Amino acid sequence: MILMSAFCLWAQLAQEPGPTPQRAIQEAKAAWAKEGGRIWGRSLAGPLLIVDPETRRVWASEPDGGGLFKSEGGAYTGLFPENALTANTVTKWDGKDWIMLVLPLPNDEKQRTVLYVHEAWHRVQADLGLPMRDSFNAHMDTLDGRYWLQLELRALANALGASKDGKERQSWVAAALACRQRRRQLFPQAAEAERLLELGEGLAEYTGLRAAGAKEYLDERIKSAAKPFARSFAYYSGPAYGLLLDDKQPGWTSKVNQGTDISALAQKAYKIAAPTKADAENAASRLGGAELWAREEEAELQKKQLIAKITKTFVDGSVLIIPKGFGIQFNPSNTENIEGVGVYHPTATYMGEWGRLEASQGSLRRQDWSEARVASPTDPKARPVLGPGWKLDLAPGWCLEAIGDNGSFKIAKESY
Repeated sequence: MILMSAFCLWAQLAQEPGPTPQRAIQEAKAAWAKEGGRIWGRSLAGPLLIVDPETRRVWASEPDGGGLFKSEGGAYTGLFPENALTANTVTKWDGKDWIMLVLPLPNDEKQRTVLYVHEAWHRVQADLGLPMRDSFNAHMDTLDGRYWLQLELRALANALGASKDGKERQSWVAAALACRQRRRQLFPQAAEAERLLELGEGLAEYTGLRAAGAKEYLDERIKSAAKPFARSFAYYSGPAYGLLLDDKQPGWTSKVNQGTDISALAQKAYKIAAPTKADAENAASRLGGAELWAREEEAELQKKQLIAKITKTFVDGSVLIIPKGFGIQFNPSNTENIEGVGVYHPTATYMGEWGRLEASQGSLRRQDWSEARVASPTDPKARPVLGPGWKLDLAPGWCLEAIGDNGSFKIAKESY
């Protein structure tokens, strides 16, 4: 199971606690009712869980089948199972597909509405013919990938700020598409990988922003877009293209399917010719490309230093290996891809039949999900097992088994 905090970008903006869980449940129901199926032709309403990850207390919008939750203050409350991961996501539990939100919720009402609708859309996306297909866009965190993405986002922000029917908007949409096309020329695999994530997270974020009437937030978020971009870029580009399409081709969502590229829809709607390399270079000049390139070259040096540190710790150093078959909860906006090595998660929670491991100072996951690693434990016989920035609660019948001669271990079943 993979649980990504799919709305981490909004959550990072919250400075104060949001409403009580009971009030949030009522707000979510009201938001779904107000949207009323206008965007996708079907209701987004569904069963909702709000979980406190520290105490494991949960508030539900309806009873669970097992009778664990008790009616209290307009909700159903109880304790969420210890072996279940928590995140802003959709999770199958107790025979239902639940919309799950994690406390604290954003303090801003519009941000909460975006969150309610974003996650609710994930619950119905398969029914819309758009099942979630995971896509990791490692090229977005290379020097060229970051450069052309940020130029594209600048152009999209300018387009959204321009008059709906004027030539200025069309010019900026053309500039965005030119930057996108140049990136895809440099990275032939990019078109499909980007398309898939925009159909998932991009459309979910677009739906939330539109339902909340929070279009004005997108410009601010684009301007403050933070690296790494491999999993976060679609939260910016997806809603930008979607909102541009709203103005030019109302009802466009009814034509979306698994093969859709929303930027191609925008290109057609705004009657823009296929962009060339010269178009991209001209767009870069208009968008401050020289300054951006110099900044990203410096960032590339810093990234290489980080990768060297990660490699020294998790590849060359002594480690604890987490076996395949694990579930993981992580923040998709701060992952770091290391080509040929794996995906670095600054923070993550791993779970499996062997128990639960919480890592707050880094872990490395293989790209093929065959294993994950943290730094070697301080004392492999201690319970719970502790290591640099991590804690492991082993399930009965499991232990740490030494491997090699450099102080590394793996989680393994006990042998009798």
